[in-house]
Amino acid sequence: MSSILDQLESPILRRFFQYYQEKSGARPMPARRDLDPLDFPYALGDITLIDVVRDPLRFRFRLDGSRHVERFGFDLTGRWLDDFPYPEMRQAIFESYREVVETATPRRYYRDLESNGRWFRYETMVLPLSDDGRTVNMLISAISYHDRLILRRPEPPAKETDGVDPAGS
Repeated sequence: MSSILDQLESPILRRFFQYYQEKSGARPMPARRDLDPLDFPYALGDITLIDVVRDPLRFRFRLDGSRHVERFGFDLTGRWLDDFPYPEMRQAIFESYREVVETATPRRYYRDLESNGRWFRYETMVLPLSDDGRTVNMLISAISYHDRLILRRPEPPAKETDGVDPAGS
């Protein structure tokens, strides 16, 4: 199985993940206090910090990166994921965050998602943070847009036919 580092396409995400690994040391994940924004100025506009609240599981944006705000046209800093205005995108984000909280493992996602009739293609990673080294109490997410806004629904990839002509000709 390949590691998340092998999957990342964005040089900024790769660099930030290496920083995250360095700060984890021998622990499964670092704490928020281990990360210093002065160490990653190259990624600051692409970073989101998320508080994890349990029973029921909810997510609150402590910081929403400035490039997110530019792209989506709203700032979720201090607000709940429940306030994200686009249901399909909100659900995809919730599932990504839930997966990282439940597994306490970094995840990488590459998506085409719609926001208010506009399509975005992006690569993101969601990384767990823990004050006690076991329980995920925060997430840090970094995103890389690839590259421009998609103006219409992306075409699905062509199906592979293993050399067989589906029309039978």
